[in-house]
Amino acid sequence: MDSATTVHRGLDLSAQSKGGITIAELTGELDIANAPALREQLLSFLRPGSSRLVIDASKVSFCDATGLAVLVSTARRAKLLGGFLRLAAVSPQVGQVLEITGLHRHLPNFPTVHAASTGACGAQYGKAAATGRAAIAHPGPADRHAGPPRVPADAGELRGAAAALLACADAWHDADPSRRFTPALSAMACARHGTDDAALDTAARSLLSALGRHPLTSSPAVAATATRLRHALIRQVG
Repeated sequence: MDSATTVHRGLDLSAQSKGGITIAELTGELDIANAPALREQLLSFLRPGSSRLVIDASKVSFCDATGLAVLVSTARRAKLLGGFLRLAAVSPQVGQVLEITGLHRHLPNFPTVHAASTGACGAQYGKAAATGRAAIAHPGPADRHAGPPRVPADAGELRGAAAALLACADAWHDADPSRRFTPALSAMACARHGTDDAALDTAARSLLSALGRHPLTSSPAVAATATRLRHALIRQVG
């Protein structure tokens, strides 16, 4: 098997088999918007007698807790079939969310694809842990990317994204049975009704930070509005 496909807008996957192991390279954004499509694609690789999967995450530029939860559920399915799912060469963005969510305890992470394929030297957690500790010591928005510095979000774009998200508040509540996002949603609603754009920016970043810590039930409305909000906040210098 040797294939390449677009899992969902913003995320590509290429896969090849080597020695009975499927190596899947992800490129782009691993988030709530593409989590359902990625789950379906990864599960299609798992069959009795062929359930060993290595995820090359070196080219993942952004991820959130819902995206990583797909990898955890796929790992469980692989284990039931007698195989495994291992991460390889995780990017700093993936490492940060692994540590913040505690999912590094469920997803063995190796420094290279070769090490993950052979199990050489055992799983490595240091990179993820170090990245996560730095993020906790110097907190920032969960949507941090490597690259040019950002400029402040356009107030009009941000207010439009916030309005669209709050119009789908019921969908957010349905996707969040534990109500972990309720304080952030309430803060955003209050900020949107005010005139302080800086307060709205802070509330929006708080909501996206929660997405980096807590997975949500798949929902097209939540995925679309979360993506729109994040894009309003990550506008970069030309």
